[in-house]
Amino acid sequence: MSHSMRLVLGSFKPFSHFRPLQSAYRLKGSWWRIFLLTIVAFLVVGITSFMNIKYAGEMPEYAGIVADDRLLFVLSEVITDGLLGLITFVLLVLGGALLYWPFFQEVGFKRLAYIHSYVVFILLIGMVLQLPFIPFLHEPSLVSPYSLGVYVDLITNSPFWLYFSYSLSIFLAWGTFVQYAALKQSTTHAKRYVIFWTIGLNLVIVAIIAYMRTAF
Repeated sequence: MSHSMRLVLGSFKPFSHFRPLQSAYRLKGSWWRIFLLTIVAFLVVGITSFMNIKYAGEMPEYAGIVADDRLLFVLSEVITDGLLGLITFVLLVLGGALLYWPFFQEVGFKRLAYIHSYVVFILLIGMVLQLPFIPFLHEPSLVSPYSLGVYVDLITNSPFWLYFSYSLSIFLAWGTFVQYAALKQSTTHAKRYVIFWTIGLNLVIVAIIAYMRTAF
């Protein structure tokens, strides 16, 4: 029995989509879709970087560059950020699967990476829907109305907690729900166990990313 990766279907109907996953011996259509996700991640992060520079003034030094050099400057920043975004999303799939593996060994590393690909797809949807707010609010993409960060920003200026809270978005909650549905269909662990570790490990990942963005 095989299981086909269908990112849209799995994101909106996870319980029915992932029901055959546990008994599937073959995961169809996963590698080319994961490759496509990395390309989309590069493009979305690159476009986000460009809009941050153009509309949100995220890089003040841009204003001091002569007109002839601005194009090369922007192009280099967009490509660099796009590549970093691509690497980040690959690490989310592989690193997330590795982090989950000790707690869901019966699911297996390959299936865990397969499940995490759906989360990346949902996070990319969130990034695309965030794009119109950059020119509208003249704020960088970090400032998302879809997250808890807009409320935490009112009570603290701590970079770590701001990065952490802005990552707690409705899209992360959606991705966490899809993870739970997929894991619940793929393991014999109790419901509470799956809920606890799915939420807990995602918060650990968010905390690690927030730390890395503020510490370096």
